[in-house]
Amino acid sequence: SSRSGINMTRHQLHQKDQIISPLIEQGQSPYQILTNHPELDMSVRSMYTYIDKGLFTARNIDLKRQAKFKPRKCHKTQITDRSVFTHRTYSDFCSLDLSSFVEMDTVHSSRESNKTLLTLFFTKEKLFLAFLLNRCTKGAVRLTFDRLEKRLGTYEFISVFENILTDRGSEFGDPVSLETGIQGIQRSSIYYCDPMRSGQKGAIEQAHTMLRMVLPKGTSFEFLTQWDVNLIVNHINSTPREILSGRTPYEVALETLGEDILKAFQLKPIEPDKVNLTPKLIRFNH
Repeated sequence: SSRSGINMTRHQLHQKDQIISPLIEQGQSPYQILTNHPELDMSVRSMYTYIDKGLFTARNIDLKRQAKFKPRKCHKTQITDRSVFTHRTYSDFCSLDLSSFVEMDTVHSSRESNKTLLTLFFTKEKLFLAFLLNRCTKGAVRLTFDRLEKRLGTYEFISVFENILTDRGSEFGDPVSLETGIQGIQRSSIYYCDPMRSGQKGAIEQAHTMLRMVLPKGTSFEFLTQWDVNLIVNHINSTPREILSGRTPYEVALETLGEDILKAFQLKPIEPDKVNLTPKLIRFNH
């Protein structure tokens, strides 16, 4: 009878493996897989143990480093005009004591391309947005803001992007142009982290870790389209987060921001087992 027990366990392991290993190969984390497959009936810790013991097809090396990220060192050209920081410093920002705001940053292509991603992160919903810029300039950032305002409508833009925290990269060096809407109405308030303290906007750095699973450092953005970028963003926003009690940023944002705004952001949910956080996501679609 003990033999059948072993066989049954092997059979069970095989059944679990058929679900788990392909998803790990798509860059999904054990937490993500177990959230979407409660029928697997195991803990995150057990899954790591099974993988470690070689009981599944997936190996340790296939596990993505999910949360161990280092805030990166700043190699950006910094804002030189100190006057822009008046009433916009990190301590000004902290004095607002906000429970919800947007973090903003840029992610650069490898050296041979000028294309850059402007990234935005909603701290409450953990919702991530990215927009392709042809070059990393103040004008390109401003243009993206204007486009978003036209798509959302001024009132919606104001309600969604009321307070933005960013770093001192020179592309963010003209806050007045970002804060002033198409009709001349103030649409946002921009605040800056302290110099060399990118960890002050650490939430967006974690989203970048997921982005880099699909677009590893050294990837050229030259051939990326906004369609590709939206696809990556949709996969990131369809990944359940422990901090959201196993819900996805998309689901939470659907409640807080509403469907119209998510549509204006061109966001769509991805089926749980189709979520892919590896470079194959973009290769498949070309």
